[in-house]
Amino acid sequence: MKSLFLSAAAMVSLSATAFAAPTTINFDVDDDGVAIAANTSITDQYADLGVNFLGLEDGLDIDINAAPDPDGDPMQSAPNALTNCSDASVICPGNRADVIAISFDQAVSGISVWVNSLGSEDITFELYDAADNLLETSSIGDTDAYDLLSFSAVGVVLIEILQPSDGWAYAIDDLTFTSGAAPVPVPGALVLFGSGLAAFAARRRKA
Repeated sequence: MKSLFLSAAAMVSLSATAFAAPTTINFDVDDDGVAIAANTSITDQYADLGVNFLGLEDGLDIDINAAPDPDGDPMQSAPNALTNCSDASVICPGNRADVIAISFDQAVSGISVWVNSLGSEDITFELYDAADNLLETSSIGDTDAYDLLSFSAVGVVLIEILQPSDGWAYAIDDLTFTSGAAPVPVPGALVLFGSGLAAFAARRRKA
């Protein structure tokens, strides 16, 4: 009977741990919950979450900044979005990154992000695994507001966001992902069965 109780408890525990909680990066606070000031270069502020950011312009590092939307459009969360602007003042003067690279310390899935292409050009997302295989490509454009872009790929360790043409500005907000392997749901019938066994075993022990 003890073995039945332990098996049931393990099954119930499995039901509680089978789903990893998603993480959202909003560029308003860092991974310690400290507010990020406008026009702050985003690099390793989320390293404790296993995420790092890099901007590239003609193959060289360039600042990418947390800032209000360059066109003043409402963001998914305020006060900041992540822009590809090296100077994220209003209208985004100065250089603009060709690529925003987002790297993860471990494979992730369940990825989504809000995107404002700031015009008619398509912003392209390429997702790669640890072996540098291209897992998924998706584009979004002709937006003057933030639209949700979701991805189906699992095992992602790198996202590259590609500028459509040199000098084009864009912004993203509320990057969401789930760390580790893709979640595997435990069937509800098994959870109920395990709960019933646990209750039965507990009553037997009191008798």
